[in-house]
Amino acid sequence: MINFFRKIRKQLADDNKPLKYARYALGEILLVVIGILIALQINNWNEDRLSRQFEIRMLTEVKKAFSDDLGICQFLKERNELKLQGIQEMLKMVASEESYPDSVLLKAYNKMTISYYLNYNIGPYETIKSVGLDKISNDSVRSGLTAIYELDLPRVEEFTNGFINNLREEHDITAMHDALWKRTLIRLPDSSYKLVSIPLDSRILDKKELLDRIKIEQDMASNFIHRLNYFESTLNYGLQLVSDELEALGP
Repeated sequence: MINFFRKIRKQLADDNKPLKYARYALGEILLVVIGILIALQINNWNEDRLSRQFEIRMLTEVKKAFSDDLGICQFLKERNELKLQGIQEMLKMVASEESYPDSVLLKAYNKMTISYYLNYNIGPYETIKSVGLDKISNDSVRSGLTAIYELDLPRVEEFTNGFINNLREEHDITAMHDALWKRTLIRLPDSSYKLVSIPLDSRILDKKELLDRIKIEQDMASNFIHRLNYFESTLNYGLQLVSDELEALGP
């Protein structure tokens, strides 16, 4: 094609027809400009396509993170429910003034002292931040995710885990436990051995350390479920925000 235009240009020049040559040169320039514009348009279209694919892929990862965190949220709710059941069982035994088998006491105590912490998956959001939040084309989605991951989730995580840690630091949980239980070695029917916990005192239900421990676990469970509900509502909001945006972006 280039050789073809060269031949035409040479022929016009040889024929000494400057006006036609000028027109031809101008046309050739226009063709070059149009070709450049088309190439730029194709390049911009390709960049937009790649950016859109990246946005969809990252939002899909964020959506999965929200879904997974909601699953963990449900797991934590179930653990907290078991904890509350253990607290009620211990309180009923304390109130009954009856004696109970060691295994029954230990089972309720272990349920009451179930531990947990609040956390979430920030990985996909950090990936988006590393390449630029402007990759999220929708301003509302971008600001919504920023608020969720930079403010809401960190705040509820800090307050919840901070409250738990403060309770444990203010009260010597280990000392309370050691004042109530001792470990002893037993031999099982299959001739193997196992370490088990048994009460140090047959009047364990009257011990101040037990009542103090019940109160600590009760406060912990009550605060945790309150924070967990806020955590769950934030995750649900984020999930709906991202799901709607993915639907708008299409396949």
